Amino acid sequence: MYISLDRIDVKLKPEDGRKRVIQTDHRSAAEIAARPALSTIIALIRCLNPRRAYDDLELFYNCLHEPPAFLRNTIAACGARLWVGDDPAILAESVPPAELDESAVTRLADDAMFELALELVAESGEAEPLRTLELLELRMAESGFPEETDIESFWTAILELGALAGAAIVTSNGGAWFYDLAGPGTLPFKYRCSFHGEMATANPLGKAVKFLREKGNGEEPSFLVRTLGSSP
Repeated sequence: MYISLDRIDVKLKPEDGRKRVIQTDHRSAAEIAARPALSTIIALIRCLNPRRAYDDLELFYNCLHEPPAFLRNTIAACGARLWVGDDPAILAESVPPAELDESAVTRLADDAMFELALELVAESGEAEPLRTLELLELRMAESGFPEETDIESFWTAILELGALAGAAIVTSNGGAWFYDLAGPGTLPFKYRCSFHGEMATANPLGKAVKFLREKGNGEEPSFLVRTLGSSP
């Protein structure tokens, strides 16, 4: 599934000692473009996680339909080869391995996370990311938390909560999202900002995961925002 962030869709037979994997996105171009920021973040994570798992990797990103330009750029920044359609001939082509562009990945992630937050704030009718975040937390607490078995709802909620938390942090502590190559876990993006007058690394996405898995229980991402904001 296009949003299965914690798994690899297909593992091919290695060639010349290099691992070979395929990630898939079978949505139409219109479906991908409906939420460009979210689609960008998903593609980044789906491409980056195999690279974090394997040092030497050939990575294919298979779309059934020609994807929008922004997704092509995202796939290229991750050093993946775009495969459009269902003709497997591309798998036999001999080409130099693509390279990961870490600076482009960090820029794409930072831009997309803030664009996603702005989208959510606009939809909520609120003026600030923190208030939008608190309302989203409250709505989940009242109506029920997405279960991990509902893959699309679960990971979408985590990315939305994390994006809002990052946008809320920037108003008090500044900072930006960055790609954490060596960090553990499924979500490879952390947030670097000022805290107690020094640069610190926060993990809004990790906090969002805890919030859903613990069904609240004091793990609200808004608490992280307020803690950091108490001493920028």
